[in-house]
Amino acid sequence: MFREIIAGLSVRDERIQERIYVHYWGYLMGISTRYFKDRNIAREVVNDSFMKAFKTMYDFRHGGDLLEFQKTFKSWLSTITVRTALDKIRANKTALTYVDEYDEVETGHVDVEQKLFVDDILKLLNELPDLHRAVFNLYEIEGFSHDDIASMLNIPVSSSRTYLTRAKQKLRDLYKKSIKITDGTI
Repeated sequence: MFREIIAGLSVRDERIQERIYVHYWGYLMGISTRYFKDRNIAREVVNDSFMKAFKTMYDFRHGGDLLEFQKTFKSWLSTITVRTALDKIRANKTALTYVDEYDEVETGHVDVEQKLFVDDILKLLNELPDLHRAVFNLYEIEGFSHDDIASMLNIPVSSSRTYLTRAKQKLRDLYKKSIKITDGTI
């Protein structure tokens, strides 16, 4: 499969786009659904990401190693998807607000008593406001710094910290609530 992609890219064969789309669609959809709870918007972001990738993928450079190609190409597509998601969030920023001051919020500890599945985590993340979810994803999952996040979202660095703190607190509260519901204690 990856040898086929490399060969297709090297000869600029447009037919390889379908193979790439089919192979990576689920992975990119997973990334996109971390940013958008509406699956239609997530799909739109994935398709827009592929369109961006297809415009420049023939210039994609990698070492000759097949394993290296797998990692770097997947990472490259992931980066395009994250940035496309952020573009979408910024485009809808009129409905979003940011905070000017960083509020120190007491964070508590939550004991994990049950095994959480990916769907459970996504459901909890989808309960967060869009900007809180984006900051949480960028910081905790993608590994960006608050300076980077502030630059990407055009918000103050202090707002990035506040959104992350609030997102974590909201996730703790939602998790505690979900535990009570599943345990039947409510």
